[in-house]
Amino acid sequence: MSDLIRTTRGDLGWSGAALAERLGVTVGAISQLERSEREGSIKIETLERALAAMGLRLALSARADNALSDYTPSSVTDQVNDALDDQDGSYALRIITHAASVLRDDVDELSDAELRERPSQIKDQRWEQLFRAVYGGAIPPERRPAWAEPQRLNRRWYVSRFAPLREKAKETTPERLRELNIFIDENSLATR
Repeated sequence: MSDLIRTTRGDLGWSGAALAERLGVTVGAISQLERSEREGSIKIETLERALAAMGLRLALSARADNALSDYTPSSVTDQVNDALDDQDGSYALRIITHAASVLRDDVDELSDAELRERPSQIKDQRWEQLFRAVYGGAIPPERRPAWAEPQRLNRRWYVSRFAPLREKAKETTPERLRELNIFIDENSLATR
């Protein structure tokens, strides 16, 4: 569903223990809250209470479903987090590259508000920066929201865990990703 508790905690620089203390619960309870939020089983009242402890108020909205609802930044973020929860980096990469391809072809189908709205981030900062560079890079510069600006990773990251693809990435990584310390074979970025 979302990842508001963990993302907000991270933005504030709070540990799970800090939030647990504010809520009067255990650190394990915070882990369970975050998991239930990601799975979509958290109660609204519980989410409101956790966010209030961090100085935020929950705001819900509804909008018409459209053909690109699954390709909004918010939806793609949730899908990538789910794939990473399942330890499926290959699927996470396919989600990002496919969504970027759809976005390049049909960006006018999404409103500026839909492109700006992104209540949570990808929990792994390496994947977050890849998402910003690839998906965010598919948004035309004049419509690109602030969240889509990627940041350079502190160390070199090879997206593939397979040695042959890592070697190939040394030669074929697009320069824009190389500058971010993200290394991936250019063919892995193509959608099929």
